[in-house]
Amino acid sequence: MKNYKKLTIPEDSAWNRKGVFAWIWRKTHWRIRYFIGGIKNIFRWIPTLYQDKDWDDWYIFTILQKKIEFQRKEIIYANRHIDVDRDNRDMTIVLNLIERVKDEFYNTEYLDYEDSNFRFEPIEDNENLHSLEVGVLSERYDEFLKKYQSSARKVLKERPNLDKKDLCFYVSKHNQEKAHNLLFKILKERMKWWWD
Repeated sequence: MKNYKKLTIPEDSAWNRKGVFAWIWRKTHWRIRYFIGGIKNIFRWIPTLYQDKDWDDWYIFTILQKKIEFQRKEIIYANRHIDVDRDNRDMTIVLNLIERVKDEFYNTEYLDYEDSNFRFEPIEDNENLHSLEVGVLSERYDEFLKKYQSSARKVLKERPNLDKKDLCFYVSKHNQEKAHNLLFKILKERMKWWWD
């Protein structure tokens, strides 16, 4: 799973960049800059769009993630306003949340706290079919539940009669939902500020 880090904010801003290329770019007619920017935009989106499918939310999150990556890079590189550090932080948090939500990190995290063996047993009535049998060799569910005590309490209020493995399953599901809600809460509250 990819882990995003905050980008380094440059010392100068796009307003006072020196150099021949910066001077030529500023002196170029806006229509030419707009056209060149559009062509550059097409080429940078090609790999993402090539891999896009109309199947599920993973692809929606991938497009949103790529858009925020591009926008974060532009806002940080331009460095034109005083809240660029806040935007850098918020966009990095959103990128990491998207990564965890689209890969369902929290949904399956509890499985890291158990060692299991899997075997296929033939079904008696049909020799061509097999059933998957899972045996838990060892588990560290207490460690997982200690890590997420408040989520465990909330789940136990709603479902008081769960065994430890089922509790871990529902805590993971609850954490995935919390990450999803946090992602969209941040987008709702902060996205309107992300502009250069």
